[in-house]
Amino acid sequence: MKKLAFLALSALATAAMAVQPVSPGAITIHSGATSIQGVSITGTPVVNTSNAASDALQNLASNSGRVDIRGYSEQRATTLRGSVNNEALNRDDFANQNISSNAGIVDVGTKGYSLQQTSLTDSNVSNKAGGTRATAIQNLASNNDKVDIVGKSLQTVSATNSSVSNEASGHNALATQNLSSNFGKVMVAGLSDQTTSLSGALVINLAKGMNSHAAQNIASNDACNEPRDPCPGCNNR
Repeated sequence: MKKLAFLALSALATAAMAVQPVSPGAITIHSGATSIQGVSITGTPVVNTSNAASDALQNLASNSGRVDIRGYSEQRATTLRGSVNNEALNRDDFANQNISSNAGIVDVGTKGYSLQQTSLTDSNVSNKAGGTRATAIQNLASNNDKVDIVGKSLQTVSATNSSVSNEASGHNALATQNLSSNFGKVMVAGLSDQTTSLSGALVINLAKGMNSHAAQNIASNDACNEPRDPCPGCNNR
């Protein structure tokens, strides 16, 4: 598996995460466990917008929801210029995002090792829900929903001069993206190494019109019992 070079992080934070609506939410980093979250941003606007009676959730180096870390978890997100945008436009719209991800219900076991990296240079990342009860969920280095890591999970996305877009447009429209993926109910007991490298690419996932549904993954795995429900563990409200 080809390895990618990543930009060095200029900021490193330990155990800094935001809760998304998984009920009940709880974040536990057990004694002896390691959780490292790193975000480095240079000249990049990062925008999260919730309009009237709508939800928009962002996160960058991520984890989220119900998180239990007993082993090693490291999340890195590095951006240089470009933009990162997450927006819920209309009433009851729901837009998620995350960047170096996990999400939903996350369990990193005592011997588990999880490393998620996203590196973006002059790239635009957009996630948008618009149209009343539209749902758009993104993620980049991914996993998603019920994640159980007792082995070694390596997820990587690198983008240069690229545009990555996910949009649900229309009443009850649903769009799901992910890039280095997994998605669905995820159990990693061995070695999982997912890599996505984009250069000058345009990646678009669009659900357009009433009751439309689009799902995309790139380096993939899936098993989310589609159509329609994109993992109840990570988008219940």
